[in-house]
Amino acid sequence: MRINNVSFQAIYEALRVPSDPLLIICHVSPDGDAIGAALAVAHLCDTFGRPCVLVNDDEIPERYQFLPGVERFLRTSAVTEFFQYAVAVDCADLRRLGEAVRLIAPNGQLINIDHHGTNNHFGTLNLVQAEASATCLVLYRFIRANQLPMNRSLALVLYTGIVFDTGGFHYNNTTPEIHLAAADLLSYDIEPFLVADRVLEAMTREQIELVRLGLSTLTVHESGLIAYVAVDQSMLKASGARDGDVEVLLPYPRTLVGVEVGLLFRERPDGMVKVSLRSREFVDVAQIALVFGGGGHVRAAGCEVPGPLQSAVQIVMKEVEAAVHETLHKVREANA
Repeated sequence: MRINNVSFQAIYEALRVPSDPLLIICHVSPDGDAIGAALAVAHLCDTFGRPCVLVNDDEIPERYQFLPGVERFLRTSAVTEFFQYAVAVDCADLRRLGEAVRLIAPNGQLINIDHHGTNNHFGTLNLVQAEASATCLVLYRFIRANQLPMNRSLALVLYTGIVFDTGGFHYNNTTPEIHLAAADLLSYDIEPFLVADRVLEAMTREQIELVRLGLSTLTVHESGLIAYVAVDQSMLKASGARDGDVEVLLPYPRTLVGVEVGLLFRERPDGMVKVSLRSREFVDVAQIALVFGGGGHVRAAGCEVPGPLQSAVQIVMKEVEAAVHETLHKVREANA
């Protein structure tokens, strides 16, 4: 039976009380908030004296290797046991957990901790706070509400998730609360420059080459309101970059003056195409992502569609064009 939005105390008891190992999962193609949240739960398990296993279908991107505990992540393919207890962080639905969801035993307990407005409360216990700027903020609230001990390692992974999901505190989900939380976390001897440099700025030579190749595909819709970049497997091979490196291209389409929706299409090795959507001011890209079984936030969302790449681009662009036209028509009517 699903219990929607249980209390912090209920999540505390579920994480702390059972002695069985806890499986910790975040979404495929993990980003800074997902990785930070998963590591935060692992650090809490260490505090409770509870064994845990961190799993993801994909490798953890190089830029996050500075985080304490990141070496604990295992690839799903390397794990053969089943877990009676699991926690999913920063994931809006079961499909985004990938193959790792199969490691949860039948009738096992699944704790769902997230901040996506499109979360469908798939857990047996759910803590979903859609107004939170990051899943790491949800966990920060949880830790402070339960008066759990904070240390530098825990503060660092939480701060990293917050920095990523707020785009270094310049996305529109930057709130007074997120600044106060960040200030508190920084008091644990964290160097903000180091986090911002690793998470938002520093790139390897392979990533720079991928940016060069990816930007050669930059396409602007005739309206000037939509732009996208499409990366295929040949670009990854030519650049020497890894699949997780593709996110470095994400900011570019939306940064063009006049663009309302920017997209990044990423061909995966299995032929599926991952689509990341970002909007500037008006369009709810989460609703576009939902059409394809994805989800996310009003200004940042994602989904996966079947390949080939060019077919995926055409299908998604048709929905984006319609959404942009409809939304801006409503805006003009409201301002008339």
